Amino acid sequence: MTRSNTSTATPEQFLLALWQQYQGAISRTLMASEADAAARQDLKQDIFLALHQSAERLQTAELPRAYLFRIVHNVTVDHIARAQRHKWQPLDDETQQQMLQDCPSAEVAEKQQSQQLMQAVRRLSPANRQVILLAMEDLDAPEIAEILQISHGAVRVRLNRAKTELMEVMQHGR
Repeated sequence: MTRSNTSTATPEQFLLALWQQYQGAISRTLMASEADAAARQDLKQDIFLALHQSAERLQTAELPRAYLFRIVHNVTVDHIARAQRHKWQPLDDETQQQMLQDCPSAEVAEKQQSQQLMQAVRRLSPANRQVILLAMEDLDAPEIAEILQISHGAVRVRLNRAKTELMEVMQHGR
């Protein structure tokens, strides 16, 4: 969304346009954060509600994309904390792998590879998972720093650590 569009659109119109523009990135973030489809849908609704409640602030934000991802990040972190308190158990990785291996199509192989990446991302430490998810959405260091409210230098350090940890998880299944 450009600044010129923000002055003529209502906050709700602005939010819907922003949602449409970034719904793919939001969905990928959800896939990496939550394995259970029903819980992922609940999380998506929680995020949209939080965005709706912040529509006016989103519209006037200097960096609307960064502000949007900060909201997504905060709601997701709250969701993960609640899930850990309730000790919800998603389908284990081995069962998911076996279910995918039973279907031989090429499309499933691609989904399996994508799912393996998301499973590996889920295994990262929370700080590394946060930064790698944002980087996977093509957010740059200043935007990530704004979202996580840390310095640019800290973002670069976390990205390097996250990449190293992700490669280790992918290679060794840690």
